Amino acid sequence: MFKKILFQVHWFFGITAGLVLALMGVTGALYSFEEEILDALNPEVLLVERRAATLPPAELVSKLQAATGMTVAILRVETTSNRVAQVYFQPKPGERRGPKRNFDPYTGELRGDGVGEGFFDFVLSLHRFLASGQTGRQITGACTLMLLFFCLSGLYLRWPRKPLDWRVWLTMDWAKKGRSFNWDLHSVFGTWCLLAYLLFAVTGLMWSYQWWNDGMTRLLGDPPPAGAQQRTGGAGGPGGKPAQAPRPLVVDYDAVWASIRDTAGPDLAGYNLRLPGAGGQPATVFYLLKDSPHPRALNIINLDPATGTINSVARYADKSLGAQLLTSNYALHVGSYFGLPGRIIMLVAALLMPLFFITGWLLYLDRRRKKRDIRQARSGLATGSGDGADAWLVGFASQSGFAEQMAWQTAGQLQAAGLPVRVQRLGELSEQDLQQSRNAVFVLSTFGDGEAPDSARGFERKLLGQPLALAHLNYAVLALGDRQYPHFCAFAQRVHGWLVERGGQSLFAPIEVDNADPAALQHWQQQLGRATGSTPTAVWQAPVFERWTLGRRAWLNPGSSGSKVFMLDLSAPNATTWQAGDLVEILPRNSDAVLLRLLDGLGLTGAERVSIDGLEESLLQALASRQLPQHRAHLVGLHAQALVDVMVPLAAREYSIASVPADGCLQLIVRQELHCDGGLGVGSGWLTEYLPVDDAVSLRVRRNSGFHLPAEPVPLILLGNGTGLAGLRSLLKARIEQGQHRNWLLFGERQRAHDFYCGDELQGWLDNGQLSRLDLAFSRDQEHKVYVQDRLRDARDELRAWLAEGAAIYICGSLQGMAAGVDQVLTELLGEQAVSELIEQGRYKRDVY
Repeated sequence: MFKKILFQVHWFFGITAGLVLALMGVTGALYSFEEEILDALNPEVLLVERRAATLPPAELVSKLQAATGMTVAILRVETTSNRVAQVYFQPKPGERRGPKRNFDPYTGELRGDGVGEGFFDFVLSLHRFLASGQTGRQITGACTLMLLFFCLSGLYLRWPRKPLDWRVWLTMDWAKKGRSFNWDLHSVFGTWCLLAYLLFAVTGLMWSYQWWNDGMTRLLGDPPPAGAQQRTGGAGGPGGKPAQAPRPLVVDYDAVWASIRDTAGPDLAGYNLRLPGAGGQPATVFYLLKDSPHPRALNIINLDPATGTINSVARYADKSLGAQLLTSNYALHVGSYFGLPGRIIMLVAALLMPLFFITGWLLYLDRRRKKRDIRQARSGLATGSGDGADAWLVGFASQSGFAEQMAWQTAGQLQAAGLPVRVQRLGELSEQDLQQSRNAVFVLSTFGDGEAPDSARGFERKLLGQPLALAHLNYAVLALGDRQYPHFCAFAQRVHGWLVERGGQSLFAPIEVDNADPAALQHWQQQLGRATGSTPTAVWQAPVFERWTLGRRAWLNPGSSGSKVFMLDLSAPNATTWQAGDLVEILPRNSDAVLLRLLDGLGLTGAERVSIDGLEESLLQALASRQLPQHRAHLVGLHAQALVDVMVPLAAREYSIASVPADGCLQLIVRQELHCDGGLGVGSGWLTEYLPVDDAVSLRVRRNSGFHLPAEPVPLILLGNGTGLAGLRSLLKARIEQGQHRNWLLFGERQRAHDFYCGDELQGWLDNGQLSRLDLAFSRDQEHKVYVQDRLRDARDELRAWLAEGAAIYICGSLQGMAAGVDQVLTELLGEQAVSELIEQGRYKRDVY
């Protein structure tokens, strides 16, 4: 439980703070080599001729003040370098720092500003404050704290079962693809960068928060000199006397220079003289020696500027290791503490910061997408009516839906052999179900790092590991997984091990399937056939599409600022039924106009004859069902048949059904997908623009049991935005048919005047009492945007009241924004434990895209 909570916090902070950290990483990397870049761009301005010795401060100050008419405040000089020195003049009242000028430390001649200095000033401002002053500083400080959390939580979350095997920590499998490859990028590169990011965070927080600075100083710093804490003084001057007016600043530069040379000796490499703002206050000199271990190994002199009398000297070499680290905070931050190799390592680590933001988002989106890719194959299967002992129990645990599809196909094979069958989700199985069954088949997928799918979390928590007596149970296990994950089929292996431990008799060894491997699935069919004394009728085939007819296409949002949305009416060639919440899969086609443009560039007409699966047709017809490439250069010169052979078929597109069978037609609500070049998406373009009315479309209904209505007449809370109204509309129609009126709809779009799809219908249901409550969120109808999740938050009391009555929550619409926002609000209002319980109980269902 703790690990799951930590994971949720890790990805939530990652997708919120990740962009700021990526920006800080890139800007920090740029700034870390500022001097080298500026020197390369401005050699005539920023580089000088090295001579025997730099001018003493007295001469430099005299020349600089005479040339500018301003008073010197800070003098920064490298005594053995060929770089320009810098002078800062006294700031104007209310300003923190005065103007800066470059000058030749060997002649006192002023130099101009280098090209790019202003850019690097802006880069530093972005890095520290997001160029937003104190507000930006608070944001970067918080994100730096989150970076520290990412390092520690990421280390905990990826801790392997063999922590002493360095290959597990530090090596990548470059042959992996998709989610596995993104996970490796995120975790392995994160391990490589872990120490660098910890160093970034610990040192960066020294500038972000005073409490952190004070704490690190107390932890690592040397104790103050004797008597340093005995200074008196309240309001005003010493002893509580009224403060006197500031005295004029008097500086004896010759005396100051003599003190610097006497203290530093002949190895002086550079000094930074900082003068006070008024007389009677000490000056500070930071100086560096030629044999200093790094550029920030600074020694400090505190002296009287009027006489050069030294008050104190703090030498870097005399400090404890902790105090040296505090002094070296900047050098540690940029890596110069470890020399040039350290700077390069920290540079690379900083440049990799965007990688973790990008891969984190890809992993997050992939995880959410898999929750909606429900695939089921139980259409046409009549479950057996035998009692619990006679019927074969087919239990499935599915994350993306493939396990459920395989479960129903398995049930079909068993039923074809004359056996009664009962198909059930693993999360719904009880102790009684297992003890009453003599024969069982388990089709189990594994999610994430060897975890149970969401739908099976209740089974794992309540039953797995319990000391049940299952010696009477004959069972078989089909394990579905992906070998690119480190714990391939781990959940199925745990279930199998538990069943063996409890005395269950395995009909044959568990069959593991890697990425829907057809050979492994065929082996499962054969083994199941041998165990039941039957022969598979056929190898499992791909689903069959039928030719439906587009009867009507209505434009729902004329005048909208968004893309066009249409209501489509489709009729089936034969009597077809479906349940509210089901989906359709449609095979789209490319338009003739798009194909002719492609063929014209390839020197083909489209009339050429080609062969597809033994059938002859024109090239234009063949390409209509093929996925077209974004670039065609590699296709030039191919003859017609070769062109068809190199193109893969178009994949089916999924849409939520917006009607019920009683409506007499199957309705869809489809939004046009617009590409950057003005073109339309293949699926939405085909359905809304190119497919003629009364023409045919290849379609099949796909069962989506994960979004069906509850078996009990409980209150229903439905939330959706945009075309997500389609799935919710079918649920509402079914509820109204059943006479169930405890329905609450929260719907959001852009503008009520143009984007209130089916508005008259919804308002009519509300007026007739068939809809108990209708909350609308039109984001563009007021100055401050309002979304569905905002309406839900406003109705928190009623939400809790409905849930107390046993209400179920259904979400249909966009994953990015609405669905994620609703999930966040539910967690905020109810708590993560309560939301998890709703999921396990089947009272929180999501169909998002």
